[in-house]
Amino acid sequence: MIRAITFDFWNTLYKGPVDRRIFELRMNAVTELLQQAGYDLSSEVVGMAFKAAWQKADRIQREHCFDPSPRGQIEFALQDMQLQVDDYIKNQLYQAYTSKLLEIPPDMNDGVAETLPLLAEKYRLAVICNTGVTPGVTLRQLMKKDKIFDYFQFLVFSDEVAWAKPNKAIFKYTLENIQITSQQAAHIGDNEHTDVAGAKAAGMTAIWLAPGKTYLVPEADYHIQSVRELLNIFD
Repeated sequence: MIRAITFDFWNTLYKGPVDRRIFELRMNAVTELLQQAGYDLSSEVVGMAFKAAWQKADRIQREHCFDPSPRGQIEFALQDMQLQVDDYIKNQLYQAYTSKLLEIPPDMNDGVAETLPLLAEKYRLAVICNTGVTPGVTLRQLMKKDKIFDYFQFLVFSDEVAWAKPNKAIFKYTLENIQITSQQAAHIGDNEHTDVAGAKAAGMTAIWLAPGKTYLVPEADYHIQSVRELLNIFD
């Protein structure tokens, strides 16, 4: 019997990808800080270094199930630009790099706002998120702003625990904290590898959120087009 549902964040609770303008805000802020620190760098050069850093971090996350975190991405970018800066400047760069999402916040995914309160009446809810640029501390602020934070008993962000989906450890850690066994839990997400394969490897029921997809993922226990369909699955 299912007693808990864990949610992926991007393209499950919230729509992605993030607005292109946010990248420009980040790079302008980071470039300005580096220029103020005495480095003669253009936003184009800084942008290329941070794009490469994000790609490297994403590859590590996918291949090794480990999250280098936004601070790790900043280190990669500084190495690429051959810059050595002190901790004070690194902390300023971190704030500039990670805080811009709230200036142009993403929309919640279709059906989330009306479905969560109904699910919360019957199930323990949690979030298991592979973060990218935006850390968990900022994503929590977004959820509070949209008034969905309180529906969840526990939230896990990969930048805070180092594990990343599909690592079984991040699923196990979540279930331990909501005091639920894997057989009693279902995970919903849009990614066939990190969400579906990861949940199945952890012994959970796997729900693939796949709006517009016509092919099947054999590992998934359920294929749904909208978060709203969760109300029908377990009833």
